[in-house]
Amino acid sequence: MKAKAYIILLTAVISLAALLTACGDSKKQIEGESTTGAATATTTTTQNAKVDNAEQAGVDGVVSNTTDQATKGNGKTYSDVAKEATKPDRPAGQIGLNTTQEQLLTFADRYGLVRVPDHPIRRVSDPTGKQVNIANYSDSVVNLYTEEPIHLNTDEFIHEAYTFFTEGVAPGESYKKWEETSNTERGLVKMLYLSREGLHILEEAMKMHDYSSPSVQNALGFFKVASEFESVLPVAQTPTDISLYNMYDQRVKPEWKKLSDLKNPAANEKVFTAAYRKARDETNNLMGLLNIMVSTEMEKRLKAATDQQNTGK
Repeated sequence: MKAKAYIILLTAVISLAALLTACGDSKKQIEGESTTGAATATTTTTQNAKVDNAEQAGVDGVVSNTTDQATKGNGKTYSDVAKEATKPDRPAGQIGLNTTQEQLLTFADRYGLVRVPDHPIRRVSDPTGKQVNIANYSDSVVNLYTEEPIHLNTDEFIHEAYTFFTEGVAPGESYKKWEETSNTERGLVKMLYLSREGLHILEEAMKMHDYSSPSVQNALGFFKVASEFESVLPVAQTPTDISLYNMYDQRVKPEWKKLSDLKNPAANEKVFTAAYRKARDETNNLMGLLNIMVSTEMEKRLKAATDQQNTGK
């Protein structure tokens, strides 16, 4: 299916970077509490499973004008949100709902995956009660404070994105059904599909040496919003989730941030091009790994990719 430009509208995303000070690297502390995603990787990650750069960045031709337009009422584009210094809708206070481990289990589906549809940001204490972990238990990347997704979540968008990450990337393989995928995998499918379009927009801008269009500003706005601390990927619930989460949080998001933080690309085109290529390559690597992780022969494919990397072929 021909890809559509979905980097369009934010209706409930609030950027709160100004509230986050003295934050660490991939794990941040908020009032003595920690946001939880992934701890120690227990599976082998490979960076050799790559999607072809042209395929990864391509959007099958001209990007739609939907990147520049809001489609609902007073909706805001990523570019708008990235420029705003906003405040939370609610008074400063507790982030997430207090939830016990037992209560979390009531949200588990038949695959044993916890999926929380409403108020997905949960505060879960460890058995000692001394450590509170704040985590996202939805299947979307959400704003830590508003608990709203920072991307589209329509059935059409999800179908198009998952079709690309399966049949579009490696059509000869067999894949899990969408309902079998983990929350982390789902969140990455949505975000990486959007990033693919954003990278294509920036690639075209570099070819034309023109960064003035609303589409370019919106693409950069997307990477800025996506790379902010408060844009939280679903918590890892499986060993393979941990590898995906760590790769996204520690390698991809930092490169997106570096790319979106660069001012005046036209005047600093050499630096911008280098940042773009690094962001593209890290995104490309994660896309390849994600494709392997959602396949039914994940272990076989992962071993083959790792062996190929080790032999340098």
